[in-house]
Amino acid sequence: MTRIVVATDFSVPANAAITRAALLARQHGAELHLLHVLSPLALYPGQAVEPAANGDARLASARNLLIATAERVLERYDVHVHIVQRVGRAHTRIREYANEVAADLVVAGVRGEDSLLSLMLGSTAWRLLRVCERPVLVVRPVPLGPYRQVIAAVDFFLHTQAVCTWAKRMAGDEPVHLLHVLAPQDQDEQANESMRTIAGNLMANLQSDLPYATEGQIGVGYPLVMILQHAAHCNADLIVLGRHGQGGLEAYLLGSVSKDVAQAANCDVLLVDAD
Repeated sequence: MTRIVVATDFSVPANAAITRAALLARQHGAELHLLHVLSPLALYPGQAVEPAANGDARLASARNLLIATAERVLERYDVHVHIVQRVGRAHTRIREYANEVAADLVVAGVRGEDSLLSLMLGSTAWRLLRVCERPVLVVRPVPLGPYRQVIAAVDFFLHTQAVCTWAKRMAGDEPVHLLHVLAPQDQDEQANESMRTIAGNLMANLQSDLPYATEGQIGVGYPLVMILQHAAHCNADLIVLGRHGQGGLEAYLLGSVSKDVAQAANCDVLLVDAD
């Protein structure tokens, strides 16, 4: 990674995202860009206030907060921060800026103020996850250090290589936990056993092709449940999966496994597209 963009609304969850982004920037020697998007409605809240003066004051206040945050990041993590302000719809401006600077990763916290990056149906977060072409990391708990237990949810289709690459990138020297989930074939045990055999062979081939330590597991059940159970069992601090999947990880649409995992997981979730 060479360039990371983290979005903030100055809330506590956003601060957790900034901490994670700073840790990753320090770990990889990457540039860190801190972006705040102000809604036009916040600049012009009503006719009783002078729009220009009120807007200038809000922009100046946000900039002061950005500067103070950048100074804290530099002091604590020895990472220099590029501060950026934009006005408009949050998910649109975040996506545009990430493309403008060719960001390798976009980082966002959950449940920010004013619904900014709030993990709720129809929120900015879901819009960002849908429209942003770049990997998006959703940060949930306050980070205590680098990632140690990383799960790569693989489906052996287009996203598999990208998911594994990003999982290793995040895990550093730690082994990557590979998980593939098979949907059960009702009561047909013979079909289930045949699918497990094929999946086991695919997993073995994948592990032999990867030049780093991995632990592979095949699960049978509902993908969301199996992924969350495996994450709890491994005490995972990050789950990596494809935004658009096949098989057990279906297309990233409303109600999809990717969305559900991002919303239900107790740990961070990274969604990536195929290379």
